[in-house]
Amino acid sequence: MTTLDRYLAREILLPFAAGLLFLTQVLIATQILAQADVLLGSGVSVLDVAAVAADLVPHFLGYVLPVSFLLGAVLGMGRLAQDRELVALGAAGISAARLARVPVGLALVAGTVALWVGLVLEPAGLHDARLRVNDLIRKNVMNDVRAGVFYEDIPGLTLYAETTQGGRWRHVLLSDRTDPTAPLLALSEQGRIEPAGAGEGMRLVLDEGEAHREELRADEYVAARYERATITLGVGRTLSDRNRLVGSKFELRPQDIVALARGAKDEGEARRWWTFLHRRIAGPIAILAFALLAVPIAGSRRGGRALGYVTTLVAVVGYYAVLRFGEGLSQRGALPPWLGPNLPNVVIALAGVMALALMERRGPVAVR
Repeated sequence: MTTLDRYLAREILLPFAAGLLFLTQVLIATQILAQADVLLGSGVSVLDVAAVAADLVPHFLGYVLPVSFLLGAVLGMGRLAQDRELVALGAAGISAARLARVPVGLALVAGTVALWVGLVLEPAGLHDARLRVNDLIRKNVMNDVRAGVFYEDIPGLTLYAETTQGGRWRHVLLSDRTDPTAPLLALSEQGRIEPAGAGEGMRLVLDEGEAHREELRADEYVAARYERATITLGVGRTLSDRNRLVGSKFELRPQDIVALARGAKDEGEARRWWTFLHRRIAGPIAILAFALLAVPIAGSRRGGRALGYVTTLVAVVGYYAVLRFGEGLSQRGALPPWLGPNLPNVVIALAGVMALALMERRGPVAVR
């Protein structure tokens, strides 16, 4: 790497790192605020929130890396143009293609990292974050059941405990109305909530009590005493409603998506899964496409940093607009599954190559 390459790389990497850090923090803060009822609940510690945030970082990097790289490249190269350094380099015989070598090289590295993050770290992180949030919901339930207060946040259930300490309750009353035809009333000396398998549910464990159930359809009344009773709480919907990470397709690994595509019931469903797989790959490729725009934008822009921010915003909005259009075409079968998600990459790359060729032909006067 020459002195010029190191100089250009430094100019690009500083704003790239700043943009990456800032945008990632904004997205994480937005997610935490969106789930404030869970992540800021009574049973949650600072370490719990930090663990969930760390798990979400790979997911947000898929959105942030292309945007941050374009912003860093435009601001870095734009600073050189603003100080007329690009004019001096052009007069010294250094072509636009030679200048583009640095952002393209950095984009190859960033794109490779983004591909690994998106296909390996992102599914694992989202899976872990979903289970963590489910656990936090359970912690909140255990801490929100207060002594002498009826707890009714779980649909169809009412919990009451005379005393609570360390997640354990004494003199517990449970009213279960999830089956309207057979309501259940349980009274026990002690009770607690435990996980019910793979972080997906909860079960209520009651010790030394009696249960009363009325069978309305059979006009019967049943009472029984027990030493220990275990009741699986109907909180599946509660977890799904309160955990915004449930059902995210980005939790799927590439091999999972391939299996779903091959096992699809019809061709349309298979196309949608193949398109989604290529959508996951197209994001990191966008970094390389954006790199080709850095020198042409920097060489022709005026207005300082403000115009650099605006240019980045317009390019990103246009990218995602074309991406949604291309995805729709692939899902309908109008384009191959690999081409639709990569349509904005093709458009931006062609625009960048054409702009670089135009700068090459115009020479040093191309930088204004």
